[in-house]
Amino acid sequence: MEGVKIGLEVHIQLNTESKIFCSCPVGNPDEPNTNVCDTCLGFPGTKPQLNEKAIELAIKIAIALGSNINRRFLFSRKTYFYPDLAKNFQITQQEIKVATGGSVDLKGKNIRLRGVHLEEDPARIVRKDDYCLLDYNRSGTPLVEIVTEPDISSPLEARIFLQKLQQILEYLYVTDFEKEGCMRMDANISIVKYGGAYDKTKGGFIREKTTGNRVEIKNISGIKEVEKSLNYEILRQKNIQAVKRETRLWNEKTKTTVSARAKEEEEDYGYIFEPDLPVIELAEGFIKKISDHMPELPDTKKKRYMKLGNVSEELIDTILTEPEMANYFEYLCETHNEKASAVILAKYLRKTLNYHNLKLRDTGIEVRQLRRIIDLLQEHHINDDVAELILREMVYDSVNEKKVRDPEHILRDMKYEKPIENERLERLVKDVIRDNAKAVRDYEDGKDESFNYLLGQVMKKTGRQAHADRIREILKGILD
Repeated sequence: MEGVKIGLEVHIQLNTESKIFCSCPVGNPDEPNTNVCDTCLGFPGTKPQLNEKAIELAIKIAIALGSNINRRFLFSRKTYFYPDLAKNFQITQQEIKVATGGSVDLKGKNIRLRGVHLEEDPARIVRKDDYCLLDYNRSGTPLVEIVTEPDISSPLEARIFLQKLQQILEYLYVTDFEKEGCMRMDANISIVKYGGAYDKTKGGFIREKTTGNRVEIKNISGIKEVEKSLNYEILRQKNIQAVKRETRLWNEKTKTTVSARAKEEEEDYGYIFEPDLPVIELAEGFIKKISDHMPELPDTKKKRYMKLGNVSEELIDTILTEPEMANYFEYLCETHNEKASAVILAKYLRKTLNYHNLKLRDTGIEVRQLRRIIDLLQEHHINDDVAELILREMVYDSVNEKKVRDPEHILRDMKYEKPIENERLERLVKDVIRDNAKAVRDYEDGKDESFNYLLGQVMKKTGRQAHADRIREILKGILD
């Protein structure tokens, strides 16, 4: 029997104004090699100066992941010769890192972490034909690297882990996931073979395992690409006789991994203490201040939301996909029913945002506008279909960089007519019941689907200008 062992190294680009060891601004302007100085270009004699904001964000991440923070840590030089390293070494952490340990919970399964450490990003390589160009604008951007133990047992589980990690990081506001390259992954994978012999004294089979050579897939951008690369690599390893310990690259176009070089061991990097940076010692008050201002994280929010009772877990999970939506939900719940607030956000608005590949924060939609839509629904001035249509128009305004119109403004533009009054609606329901005697008999015989048929017929007759809940109520009142 076979299984797989997967470990991930996740590199997160931190939201700081300047680079980790110099004062150059972080960012990628159109012109290459403009956000640079002697330090990030690796000129001899230059000295790094550590960015305090990078330490603060790294500690924030460590607290959220349950890691043990080291009050004293240091930096190291990782020496390797590659075009994107101007100094021929990278300043990183090896011996004593910002934090060790921690875990991420995947619905009961804990993915253990080796720790959290800081390092500098190398330059960006642009390959053209048989040569490559280097852009040092990215060089020196502060990175946090989060390394897992090999606890992940499938490509799907790797994707779920990364989605959960990304969700946590979004609530911390430590990175901007809309920036290219803000999250890059290396994946380590090996095939595990299980076997065993029967032992009478122990009353069963003794399970033994042998692990094949570990292969690293380097520099993967995108969570879905991680899953695809691991699926390919499992298939490749199962179809060759001997797996070499090596580093491979993921080709997004061909959807294959290609060999890059033999896998380096840690001793190959010749780690030494970084002599130009002192040992960093954090004051207790510095850590406490960060800890005291930590936001409420998704798992804690979910436990609190689940106590609301009348909101389904599915709606709650959708609300928690981004922190702004969770914030809007709480604002709406201050004045309106929890279920109505959840439905308007997680069912109707989320669907439209997904269609346009947007997040709520990318729009100009205001909480007061969503409150007004809920009011219109509860007052039976509009039905669910119209509410969804209003939200589509609001997002459409945002996509077209227009001021987001209020619900009443949109209804006027639509030349929307007020829903049918109750007295006329009751007459229409009675007409449908009279004209559909067979469906009525089927309903009386216990065929519930016939009720939905009658409901649909009334909706059709009203031109969808009546609230479905109100029609359902009148139908039940007459039929029962």
